[in-house]
Amino acid sequence: MYGSWDVVLVQPGLRGQLTLRQHPEFNASLRGEFIYDGKHSLASGDVEDGEFNLDESRDGKTLFAFWSGRLVPSACGAEIRGKWQPLAREGQPAPAESDFILRRSGAGTNAW
Repeated sequence: MYGSWDVVLVQPGLRGQLTLRQHPEFNASLRGEFIYDGKHSLASGDVEDGEFNLDESRDGKTLFAFWSGRLVPSACGAEIRGKWQPLAREGQPAPAESDFILRRSGAGTNAW
């Protein structure tokens, strides 16, 4: 799972990048950064039994969105599909949830 991933948020038509590496405090977890829609976010989460879950934070303190999906079996670990679920902020509604697609950037970089 470590490395760069191309990000597509389907419904708003946004594209970006996700970089994942081993979490510095929890060896079995992931840590990384999103860049999409001109914004930078922190990502923390894990993959267990093919299920992918990341928490996204724009300020490193509060949760901005959940990313929940599954590895696509036919993609041999190079594609994940699921739902992006942003949270409501005080005084404003949550943005609409969206399907997402993550595809490993570049070929032959399947480092777990």
